[in-house]
Amino acid sequence: MADVQDFTALQGTEPVHHAVSSSDPLKNEADRDYEMRHNALAAIDNAKFGWFHVKACMVAGVGFFTDSYDIFAINLCSLIMGYVYYADAAGDAANTTPTKIDMWVKGATQLGCIIGQFGFGYLADRLGRKRIYGVELIIIIVCTLGGSFAGMTARGLSVYWVLFIWRFILGIGIGGDYPVSAIITSEFATTKNRGAMIAAVFAMQGFGIVAAAIVAIVVLACFKGAVDGDQLMLDYVWRIIMGLGAVPGLVALYFRLTIPETPRYTLDVEKNTQRAAADVHKTLGHKVADESVERVCVADKPTWTEFYHYFKHWRNLRVLVGTTVTWFALDVAFYGINLNSSIILQAIGFAGKGSPYKVLLKTAAGNIILNLLGTMPGYWVT
Repeated sequence: MADVQDFTALQGTEPVHHAVSSSDPLKNEADRDYEMRHNALAAIDNAKFGWFHVKACMVAGVGFFTDSYDIFAINLCSLIMGYVYYADAAGDAANTTPTKIDMWVKGATQLGCIIGQFGFGYLADRLGRKRIYGVELIIIIVCTLGGSFAGMTARGLSVYWVLFIWRFILGIGIGGDYPVSAIITSEFATTKNRGAMIAAVFAMQGFGIVAAAIVAIVVLACFKGAVDGDQLMLDYVWRIIMGLGAVPGLVALYFRLTIPETPRYTLDVEKNTQRAAADVHKTLGHKVADESVERVCVADKPTWTEFYHYFKHWRNLRVLVGTTVTWFALDVAFYGINLNSSIILQAIGFAGKGSPYKVLLKTAAGNIILNLLGTMPGYWVT
């Protein structure tokens, strides 16, 4: 229990005040650094929930909204593309994107996410949250717009494979946004509201899925006459649906680039207690200490050895394993269903038969119903 008690002692939430002897200047300085660090953490943990916390949730949440929109819009876009690029196919293959191509186009983003999560997670720890936050959103915006303009090359690559490349790079940006947004929200959060703040950020995924289906219905309605006259006009529809996914990212970009560094990173990684105290005062309005002199706390950086010694105990490891395995199982079902819900709706006959406009409209409506009855309540009720 020693390692747990040491960790708890370092993360205490009540301000401390040490009686310091003036006979040893170095000890006095170390004690002041410790007290300032402890009080800065206490100020964050016990701060009253206010506008800055709401702003942090909104800035991170808009990113998750954009991520979700961009990931799951392909669910409808791939269906629409079948009516454009396979309109002349024979038999049951007509108006349908082939299964293998559909799989690769949808899976490209998830492949990129794996790289983005590890890459941006590492960079955020090495360079700081502030220096990275916003870069991943720029990648998302550029690749979303690039994918919406995907076209066939003169030789070699079809529109699907060009789209695969754009969405793979898009996945790197989205993969980076997941850990960075989550950690920034948690490091700014109070102890009391930390779970609720992170849950609220992740809940924006549900809004993103529903928004993609609503946009699809609106765009389809705008092109109804054109599509009824020529189904190849659907080429404009999927591009507009996909391209509009960049709009919320553009709205959030300025706020991400200007968000301050988290005090916890400044304290525990940069070891700069004075700057962390200043950041706490600036963001939360809580004055921790005199900010006239910048003071750097000298302390050993965390090592893999410490990581091993902490998680070699089953009581610690089981929390990590339980969380990760549960999340993995959730994602298998979550992404599998939401990326292919249009196919599922067609398979059960919900979309019915008829003109491309009617089939696509019913499919988009079905996606909204599924998420309003499942995803949305699941996020907010739990």
